[in-house]
Amino acid sequence: MSKVPVSKIDVDEIIEEIRQEIVEKGYTYDELSFSDVSIFGTAANIVDSNNLDDNLLNLQALQNVQAYREIKSNSIFGLPVIFIKKLIRKFTRFYIDPIVIDQNEINRLTATCLADLYLRLESSEYRIRQLEAENKKLKNMQKEWSK
Repeated sequence: MSKVPVSKIDVDEIIEEIRQEIVEKGYTYDELSFSDVSIFGTAANIVDSNNLDDNLLNLQALQNVQAYREIKSNSIFGLPVIFIKKLIRKFTRFYIDPIVIDQNEINRLTATCLADLYLRLESSEYRIRQLEAENKKLKNMQKEWSK
């Protein structure tokens, strides 16, 4: 990527290009919001970061799947039904355990990736706020110089 000197960047030209793109896509100012426009081509809602925090914590807490749960029976033949269920569990253990281990690993990796993405999102949002403040400062300086 080539570096362009700051003095050669025309902010007004860039803004005009953005406005032209908005007109070409048929957006109007009264209907346009960030939650309506998606980089993936279809409308998508921006997730509230507070819910994202909670969801990420819940995901991390629930990432391990239990292979076996308590066996109960509501039948009048309770004890024989429980015995048969336990017997079936023993015979299928060789098949179920590897699946649960694999699923737990997938869940762990997913939770880890989402936590990493969340940290990057937070970092990016902080950086955006810094750049917006710097941009505002530079625009004010540009106004002062143009007087």
